Amino acid sequence: MRLALALVVCVLGGCAELGVVSDGTSVSVGRPNAGYIIDARRLPDHGVGYTTREVWLKRNNRYGTDEMIDLITGVARRMARHIKDVKIVIADISSRTGGGAFAFHRSHQSGRDADFLYYMRDADGKPFEPDAMHQFDAHGRAIDGSGLTMDVPRTWRLVKELLEAREATVQYIFIYEPLAKLLLEHAKAIGEPDALVAMARKALRQPGDSARHDDHMHVRIYCAADDRPYGCVDIGPMDLLVARQAEERAELAALAPTRPPSAPPVKSAADVWLEQADAPPAASAVELGAGLGSLLRTRADRVDLRSWR
Repeated sequence: MRLALALVVCVLGGCAELGVVSDGTSVSVGRPNAGYIIDARRLPDHGVGYTTREVWLKRNNRYGTDEMIDLITGVARRMARHIKDVKIVIADISSRTGGGAFAFHRSHQSGRDADFLYYMRDADGKPFEPDAMHQFDAHGRAIDGSGLTMDVPRTWRLVKELLEAREATVQYIFIYEPLAKLLLEHAKAIGEPDALVAMARKALRQPGDSARHDDHMHVRIYCAADDRPYGCVDIGPMDLLVARQAEERAELAALAPTRPPSAPPVKSAADVWLEQADAPPAASAVELGAGLGSLLRTRADRVDLRSWR
């Protein structure tokens, strides 16, 4: 049946980009440093708790997976409840289709990387909303003579929010190691749970094959489960994802005794259509084609079938 369906789709769509599938949600394909995005979502230039600057608006690397955009907007919204005088400044994510041609980075190619500027304070110790990327030394002081410093307590709160966010699971927060140590020392000093500090230690890494990230944090999330069958590839440790999945399973198990009996699964339109198409008499290719109109949105260069997997 699926072979027949594929043949009909090929006829109706001209076999353009056969195998490229989507239901309108994003798909991250490949690795962060060798990949692309299907149906990327654009981050609005400004929103609750976050903003950007002209240099990054001109690049237009404002696109990411649904999970990445949800992470940015969700974290920014929650941070705004506590920090009202400045916003998080978001720099590059990925280009509209991903890939390396317009990335301005070795990574940022598959919609799962985003740059966050540090929270800062000015020379008088007042909160300062970053106007650009400023490099910081091992003590968190700007090296350009501006008198700016990294706001350690607020930046730690941002790191904590990213690690605990449910919109996506963070794999890495690339950062200059001395700055990472300042954040971890602060976390311990204010009595953060050992498990959270250990999680942060795993995520906060200074990359060995690129800039040391002393002027911003580079956040990377794991592949969404729905994207892996379409070629999304994680590179590096999977510890934080495994821990998140174990936590979610434990939460579900704890809820099981109190959950009402589950209702029978609701069949999707696609399931019903496939059952009808499989029932005798066998449907011809013409009949199958006629049934696709109300179920698939087809363009000359795209066949949207992701929800059928």
